[in-house]
Amino acid sequence: MVFASTSDTPSARPGGTTADLALLVVGGSALLIALILWFDNAQGGLTGNGVFKSLELKPWVVDPSTAPLYPANYLFYPVYGSLCRLLDLLGVFTGDPRRQITILNAVAASLSGGVAYLLTRALTGDRLVGLLTAAFHLATSHVMFLAIVNEDIMPGYTAMFAAMALASVRFAAPTAARVAVVSILFSVAWLFEWRLMFPTLPAMLAALWLCERQWSRRLAWLVVFLAGMLATAAAAALLTRGHPGAAGSFDLIWTGKAVRSVWAGFTWPKLGYLWDGIVAYLLGTGVTTFGGIPGWDIWRFTTTFCLIGLAAVSGAMLWRARHDNRSRALAAVFGVTFVAGSVFNLYSQPQDPQMQINVMAWVTPAWALTLVAVRRRWPTRGLATMAGVVVALAAYNVWSIAPLRGLDGKWRQAIERLEQNGDPARTVFLLHDFDWTMVYGSLHWGAAEPGTAGLGPAPQAVPKFKWIGFTGDVLRHPDWSAERHAGELRAKIDRALELGYEVLVVRLWDLPEQQLLTETGMVADASRLAALRRMLRADYVATPLYVDPVAGPVLRLQRRPGR
Repeated sequence: MVFASTSDTPSARPGGTTADLALLVVGGSALLIALILWFDNAQGGLTGNGVFKSLELKPWVVDPSTAPLYPANYLFYPVYGSLCRLLDLLGVFTGDPRRQITILNAVAASLSGGVAYLLTRALTGDRLVGLLTAAFHLATSHVMFLAIVNEDIMPGYTAMFAAMALASVRFAAPTAARVAVVSILFSVAWLFEWRLMFPTLPAMLAALWLCERQWSRRLAWLVVFLAGMLATAAAAALLTRGHPGAAGSFDLIWTGKAVRSVWAGFTWPKLGYLWDGIVAYLLGTGVTTFGGIPGWDIWRFTTTFCLIGLAAVSGAMLWRARHDNRSRALAAVFGVTFVAGSVFNLYSQPQDPQMQINVMAWVTPAWALTLVAVRRRWPTRGLATMAGVVVALAAYNVWSIAPLRGLDGKWRQAIERLEQNGDPARTVFLLHDFDWTMVYGSLHWGAAEPGTAGLGPAPQAVPKFKWIGFTGDVLRHPDWSAERHAGELRAKIDRALELGYEVLVVRLWDLPEQQLLTETGMVADASRLAALRRMLRADYVATPLYVDPVAGPVLRLQRRPGR
């Protein structure tokens, strides 16, 4: 073992792998599911994507033969749809895919913990180091959080992490079969979530290049890997031919998802968001809630120093073993993924946990190598101390999400209060498109397209949830000018008023411009949001109705006199 800790301890002896994996997967799943039940917040306060993913997933549960496929998440819906049907049979959140996704994500995350264990055993041969690494992996903020909410990244991430781990071990001595197997597993991962391809593809190719001395074989391994990708995509396309939404192999390899979205583009403020996204992988933001201290700075710098420490210790070990292909493969797969992924994230949404979880996967093997260094230096007490660090990390990250606990129930009550204070048949809501009122209104009243194009005169019972998206056109039409965006929003509000509806604006009216920008996901051009905000205040007046303890201020919107 190139990174063996010691050779004279019981945990360095072979064996016990199957029992350890069973403990990690079953025990990890049980702990995460218990956390889900305690948390009572399937969305996690992150985004409302899980609500809409569950609506798209529902047809795969009810009637898979007519359910549509989506190229950017080609395997997610068929696989999770089948597993949701299994959960229905078992009586687990029956008929509620929104919460069933959380259970499936917990199991997927536990499997990723098993992958971390197997990778560590392969690198170090140490059973105890492997168990502590798996526990650390599940205790990191992003992995723990995404394991208990209904975002769609976890199954694809687990497959990608497995492909990276396998490549780190097998690419040290590549053969056609080894390269092909890794390529297929890698492709399965990005067929769950297309954008997972981009950070790790250059890393895989770099590892193959660095671990082979002969030029002809280098090129051959690259060809085998790329051919494996194409063959996997072709197989997926062939197996789904004729199904609604089926795509060809090249359409699966390049779906173009979000490439030209409003978030796309490099801007200077994204450097700060990238820093936050990197440090948030390890530690939750609990410390930022304390008043009277610079919580955000403490969080950023403490976590940054921890990550630098892990990188320094593990990097030194990799450098000393740089002539060993096993060290090269590990460094290339995880290191290049981090570098390429950071560039990719700067173009998109660097603060999003779903964008960082695979990019920051290097932290897990770095922790494993740090444990080896600690065990070599302090054979008796080193790992016991590091086990305490893992427990503290898990406890801190659970404490960090505690303020978000119970939001599912609280928002159900908030939507009931909205209905009591405004007849949905006579009301159109003006909402930020990412506001939780929109998410839970869609969940409890039924999802409906935003806008007023399909509305008749008030009252109109269907759809029950009628709303205008404040930023919707900004997201859908990034090529429009700020003036056109403002004009379109004004026209929608005016039409709702002309049809006799009461227009209620929730929380949005007094939202500071910087907060508005943050909640919109750090769009590349903030001038559009500023133009919408100016138009709203110039052309309308808002009369306060009440302040909901969960949804926030609710105001009645009317045309400004004389307009």
